Amino acid sequence: MAQEVLAFGIGEEMVFGGKLMRVAGLARFEGASGQQTTRYLLAEAFGAPVILERGDERFSRLRPLPSGSQPRAAGNVLMVADQKYSLVAVRKLKVIAVAGQAIGAIPGALLLLSGIFEGPAGTLMREMAPGTATRVYYLVKRLGAGEVLSAAQHAAIKEAARRAAGDRSLEQD
Repeated sequence: MAQEVLAFGIGEEMVFGGKLMRVAGLARFEGASGQQTTRYLLAEAFGAPVILERGDERFSRLRPLPSGSQPRAAGNVLMVADQKYSLVAVRKLKVIAVAGQAIGAIPGALLLLSGIFEGPAGTLMREMAPGTATRVYYLVKRLGAGEVLSAAQHAAIKEAARRAAGDRSLEQD
């Protein structure tokens, strides 16, 4: 069964990690072959903002690396502490829409170059805008089906669980 591809707008609520969050910012990109990618900046009343990226009909979480732990680059390799990450893909992303709060550390860029690196601890992504010296690094974690839900989907799941618990309670009587 194919997973429903969710799309959210500014101010809409979604559930990630069991927490109800609000879309505070979004950016839409178009890749070199026309594929669409959307990034969401999620905010909640308490806690750090979360960046999710939807592309290839899946969500990934992007966690910015702290500025004090920036990787060392040498050709097609990044070194993080003593771990080596090798370049496996490059994406050229044209910014086609932005709304709400800025996502990432390269505001105002119209084009992003995104390098995907694989290593022993997973996937790293390095982004840069042509003509700038700024490099932004993210840890990338692919999310499974059901880890990102609309508020309505989450409410329906909770209601179904409540009804099932009530049915079990009646059966035991």
